[in-house]
Amino acid sequence: MRAITLVIFVIIFSGCAIKSPMVASPTGDGKYWVLQAPLEYEHPQTKEQIVIPRGFVTDLASVPRLFWTAFPPCGKYTSSAVLHDYLYWIQSDKCDRECADDILLLAMTEAGVDRLTRKAIYTAVRTGGSSSWDENAKLKRSGIIRVIPEQHMGFGTYDSWEQIQERIRSSRISELPAEKSGQT
Repeated sequence: MRAITLVIFVIIFSGCAIKSPMVASPTGDGKYWVLQAPLEYEHPQTKEQIVIPRGFVTDLASVPRLFWTAFPPCGKYTSSAVLHDYLYWIQSDKCDRECADDILLLAMTEAGVDRLTRKAIYTAVRTGGSSSWDENAKLKRSGIIRVIPEQHMGFGTYDSWEQIQERIRSSRISELPAEKSGQT
């Protein structure tokens, strides 16, 4: 089943500005998806490249369940939404929230998303995106990760994102020198 899901994502969800196919697999809880290969985006005007690393964890398009009939979490805009998730997560000096939202709009245009859908999604992120932006900053400061280290990419089909995070935390604690991990 996972292999079929990967093939579907590779075939359907790659746009013009997205230079590599999106290859992702779901976590066991079905809420999050993990990139199994880097996703590459090239800004069509500036030619700047953004590479979303293998292991990046995303919820695809962060659409409230109430609106899933009109805007399901995955669609023609999926790769654009993952790019947007990544930009919201890294919050670089080169690309603030407005920049990330504008790149989402541009990427959706390049992917051939219809005008009404683009406008609705863009308006939603411009209106309500600040809480996600702020929450991501808070999570990063607290040490939460959104890119699974390579040694933890072999997670099982039924492993939830919480279980994967716990294994990563546990392995980091076990890697600390004895005096820092609380052992004597």
